[in-house]
Amino acid sequence: MKTYLDCIPCFLRQALEAGRMAAVDESVVAGIVRQVLREAAEFPLDLTPPHMGQRIHRIVKRESGQADPYREEKARQNRLGARLYPQLKQRAERDPDSKDFALRLAIAGNIIDLGPPGNDQTRIPEAVEDAVCSKALAVDHRTAFWRAVEEAEQILYLADNAGEVFFDRLLLDYLPQHKVTFAVRGKPAINDVTRDDLDGTGLDQMVEVIDNGSDAPGTILEDCSAHFLDRYHAADVVISKGQGNYETLSLADKHIFFLLKVKCPVLAGDMGCEVGDAVVKEIGSEQESASIPEELPG
Repeated sequence: MKTYLDCIPCFLRQALEAGRMAAVDESVVAGIVRQVLREAAEFPLDLTPPHMGQRIHRIVKRESGQADPYREEKARQNRLGARLYPQLKQRAERDPDSKDFALRLAIAGNIIDLGPPGNDQTRIPEAVEDAVCSKALAVDHRTAFWRAVEEAEQILYLADNAGEVFFDRLLLDYLPQHKVTFAVRGKPAINDVTRDDLDGTGLDQMVEVIDNGSDAPGTILEDCSAHFLDRYHAADVVISKGQGNYETLSLADKHIFFLLKVKCPVLAGDMGCEVGDAVVKEIGSEQESASIPEELPG
């Protein structure tokens, strides 16, 4: 996905919010914002928003002297996910269609995101209840998703945010775990999950975990490690969580399922959805019919 003009104010908002989270001195924050303004003025719009996000957060880390400004916030989000996980797992197990229930909860967990504007973390319980009560998706390729998961020999699961990984655990219970490689960010990027953030989540006991070698808030393939790229190219199916991964991979020549909540007007316009919509979108399949929503059998 390219960068739109409407993304530019969001870049400045991110710089201000991240700067204030990382730096005590407002003069340091002012310096961060000025540097981001200069970067934004020259930023090529044919690159993706996470390309600029990477630049913003490198500036924040360099000027503040903090390697992981969101570390405490990520820990808080993981504690929240850990509290919710047992009750959500029980509800999934009681549901007549447990695997679909878990899939919708994995998407609901994508609301745990500090990148998009106005993303209210207090709405997490509401997002969960929406997922429980409604089976409607704005883009609905669930049937193709489960068929592809069953047929694949190698599945690459691209994680997104801390806290959200507990919702991913719910879905992993219904995936062939021996086929799944779970990929996290190589270095801190906003509240995106890294290996360090997986401590205590139990993910590394369920599936193989790798990192992508990158500090971008998305999956910029040219910035990823050779090891990650080997797994990416070898995978029959990629499960991609969240907005940053969609922004960087939406034009990829790969069989990918994007699982996400639409959290900003720019993404909504790009996908033809509304802010707040839940999405399971397939690209790259020979059988793909992206303009026709699928329905679950029965």
